[in-house]
Amino acid sequence: MSKPELVAILREEITKKGPIPFVRFMETALYHPEFGYYTSAGEKIGPRGDFYTSSSVHPIFGELLAKQFLQMSLALGDDGSGFTWVEIGAGKGTLCADILTALQQASPLFFNQLRYIIVEKSPALREKQIERLRPRFPDRVEWEEEVPSNLTGIVFSNELIDAMPVHRLRIEGAAIQEIYVDFKEGRFVETLGPPSTQRLLDYLGRLAVEFDRPTEIEINLDGLDWIGRIGRAIDRGFLVTIDYGYPAEVLYTPRRPRGTFLCYYRHQTNEAPYDHIGEQDMTAHVDFTSLAKAGESVGLSVIGFTDQTHFLMGLGIAQRMERYAAEMDRSEEAKKEFIAMKQLMAPERMGGVFKLLIQGKNIPPGISLEGLQFKPFFKLLTLIFFFFIM
Repeated sequence: MSKPELVAILREEITKKGPIPFVRFMETALYHPEFGYYTSAGEKIGPRGDFYTSSSVHPIFGELLAKQFLQMSLALGDDGSGFTWVEIGAGKGTLCADILTALQQASPLFFNQLRYIIVEKSPALREKQIERLRPRFPDRVEWEEEVPSNLTGIVFSNELIDAMPVHRLRIEGAAIQEIYVDFKEGRFVETLGPPSTQRLLDYLGRLAVEFDRPTEIEINLDGLDWIGRIGRAIDRGFLVTIDYGYPAEVLYTPRRPRGTFLCYYRHQTNEAPYDHIGEQDMTAHVDFTSLAKAGESVGLSVIGFTDQTHFLMGLGIAQRMERYAAEMDRSEEAKKEFIAMKQLMAPERMGGVFKLLIQGKNIPPGISLEGLQFKPFFKLLTLIFFFFIM
């Protein structure tokens, strides 16, 4: 069932303005200050929510991120202001807790010098984060409205971009139309109209992709604006974006005539955005090519792009899994740990779905990151096969 307050708000806007671009519908459904899916109370992540994230599967995800971020920070060096890590969109604070717990154990001295900032727009989630983190790390975590300017450090996000509102377009030959939302006979319906902004046509022009059949695609302009703001805020450091998606040439193809837009409701996917309005997640796959190009325009160069499988393998997840594999026949706990880690790294599971785009600005030349030491699809095939048969 949809939230009646959101239905009324959207219906009133359509009555006043006429059909609205789908991006506006999605923005309201997800981020309305009072009734939006992400901004209101209620479980979103985990078994009682609508979806899982890597950090909700096993704490080793945060542990290995801490390992990679520590290497990045030591390469940057201390300019006298200490070390700063910024997490944008921190969910329930699980990933932050896992990162800081691992860091405190691995490098207490660095931990005591770290300034960990969370940028969170959801009041409901910020409350959960404070409840989880403040008792454990009272002097280590702070909350800000924006990424600090002139930043030296690391900015990162996990499954943030995919939840930004998207424009949905329908392309047929030379005709490019945008999907709008109208309200007729007591329900929301889709209609087609001209692109609502020239930026959409400019975006398509940069893609240079040809569609030989009618195709729907999603375009995330908010993601480009976001990376522009982050790039301008960073003076010296890294931006790490973890999400599901593809390079543009793989994402935008006639082989996906319906695009990648999906809704998540109680761990089931659907393509019905007008059901459960305000009660379900809405997502679209990320175009990493356009994110990389947008970053270049504000001084962020691409350090590497890989999938989660190879990123975690480079940071040592295989060695951790080996320990549990040896005990699986004797210990249910070891079996449970192994299965959770496999969920994170197996190519047919989260390991292949999630990608990492690592960008840098004014960083030391020649840096070699542990998480990027293995290239997807070309190395570790024997090792991966070994884990599949255990």
